[in-house]
Amino acid sequence: MSSDKGEKNQTRRAFFSDLTASTALAALALAQLGSPGTAMAKDQDKPLDNFRTPPDLPPWPKGTEGNKYDHLFCTKLKEKPLTDTILGPTISFRGNSDLPGSGINFGFRYYVKPFKMELQSHHHDVDEYLFFLGGQLPDLTANFDAEIEMFLGPEYERHIITKPCILFIPKGMEHNPMDIKRVGKPLLFMPLLLSPYFNGVYQTGYMQFLGNSKID
Repeated sequence: MSSDKGEKNQTRRAFFSDLTASTALAALALAQLGSPGTAMAKDQDKPLDNFRTPPDLPPWPKGTEGNKYDHLFCTKLKEKPLTDTILGPTISFRGNSDLPGSGINFGFRYYVKPFKMELQSHHHDVDEYLFFLGGQLPDLTANFDAEIEMFLGPEYERHIITKPCILFIPKGMEHNPMDIKRVGKPLLFMPLLLSPYFNGVYQTGYMQFLGNSKID
């Protein structure tokens, strides 16, 4: 009797030992491979690259006729340049003045001569981005040949720009004066202000610029 019980206990212990080991191995395998749900979630989160077509692409819409959204298009972009150092015409989007409700404004300026663009420092209540690029397509970085003097912060930290770049100016940060000191090749300058129109608090007071007359 006792012998039979001992054999049964040993068999039971061996069974649970094997079961525990199998469960541990299964858990380890799942952890390494990931569960099907986890794998699917990872695939869904994985962004598509520029050349990959989504597997379940919806059919191309036939569309409807109408003019409900015509007011969202701005087709008058050209303006006369404000100075002869800029080749004309210039391309400007004056934000809310051109498209009511818009929250940004920007422009493309093609400088061909030196020019003191700003004579005093100022700040904005929104972020601003200044793009300094070469003026020849298709590579707007390969043909940069200019020198720009820029002052940043209340201490007027001086910076000399001699290569293409994008300058981020956080809201409230003092910046300028700015001097385009040398233009070896045409310079493409694009200011982008996250505001419905251009405005700033200058040393001489508040200034805003709603827009300029457009040309065809």
